[in-house]
Amino acid sequence: MRRAASVAIACLLITACGKLNFGGGGGSGRTIALGSSQGSAITDTDPRMRGNRGPYQVWDLKGKRGQRLVIDMTSSAFDTYLYLRDSDGFLLAADDDSGDDNNARVRTILPRNGRYRIIATSFGQAARGDYRLAISEWPAPEAPQAGKAQSIGMEDTKDGLLEPGDEFSGDGPYQDRWSFDATAGQRLRIEMTSTDVDAYLILLGPDSQVVATNDDANGRDAAIVLRAAAAGHYTILATTYGDAPKVGAYRLGVKTVTGEFADPGQVQEISDGQTREGQLEPGDSTTGSGSYVDAYTFRAPSAGTLTAGMQSSEFDTYLTLQDANGAQLATDDDTGEGTNALLTHPVTAGTTYRLLAGTYGAGARGGAYRLLVRVSP
Repeated sequence: MRRAASVAIACLLITACGKLNFGGGGGSGRTIALGSSQGSAITDTDPRMRGNRGPYQVWDLKGKRGQRLVIDMTSSAFDTYLYLRDSDGFLLAADDDSGDDNNARVRTILPRNGRYRIIATSFGQAARGDYRLAISEWPAPEAPQAGKAQSIGMEDTKDGLLEPGDEFSGDGPYQDRWSFDATAGQRLRIEMTSTDVDAYLILLGPDSQVVATNDDANGRDAAIVLRAAAAGHYTILATTYGDAPKVGAYRLGVKTVTGEFADPGQVQEISDGQTREGQLEPGDSTTGSGSYVDAYTFRAPSAGTLTAGMQSSEFDTYLTLQDANGAQLATDDDTGEGTNALLTHPVTAGTTYRLLAGTYGAGARGGAYRLLVRVSP
């Protein structure tokens, strides 16, 4: 139902009972407290992980049930990686690059009073050199009760929190359920934004089957656009990318999309000098990488140079020009302003071409766009 793990390295270090396996010794004498920052250096003399054989250091932390902590590990010498486990050795969190400049950051809510262990290492085996570990507290955002399903209305925005007590998705992360009602043919945009976690959205239709998913609509935010195929009760699963249960606040919004768009998957015509408004959404054709694409036919009125531009504020546009038989003639990603596509290619008078308006990269990203074409001598 979901995607490959972003923390596969962590999974290799977890036994069937959920405990971490480490190489060398445990008691390091290193302690750190909430509100403090400590510096250290990892060397070849430190114990090594059993999975990837990378060196690591252990820090002891005394915590209280319900404390909301941010653990940051920063280094200019290597790619930092953090694990947090309780006194029984069970994995509570793991992270590679959720912090600033791809440094490791763990946000967590402690499940009980007691001693915790922070394992400071690197992604892979490259942990050598200085680093700094800091622990701070983050304020509790206003959010619904953990594990309680909520409703959200059209044109509404709600705050949520992924935390212990929430439902687990099929492959591990916390998830919140939000529901709304839609009418048949209604066009919608669902957005999940967060500065704490890598957002991931799953939309279930009235029959509880997956309608659409999205990971990276804009950076680490997620968005789903769709034309509701049937009237009824839809369910949004707001969660995070990867298998690790990440804790963090987010904002969820549902809004209607207005405009005159062709039905999903319909091949359209576009003429010289014309501008068309379009919408990439479930039901459109997809490329080999799984991205949505709209197809347009264009008949050149005269010989010259075709200029085709595709603009969108909601995704990274991508244009492909084909001949009438589907052979590729030209492509463009972001020759236009920002991440907009701008494609030029010679055309022959009276010849029919195909323009494919899509998104850059793999994955089903959708949204509104504008396509314009013209032929110049």
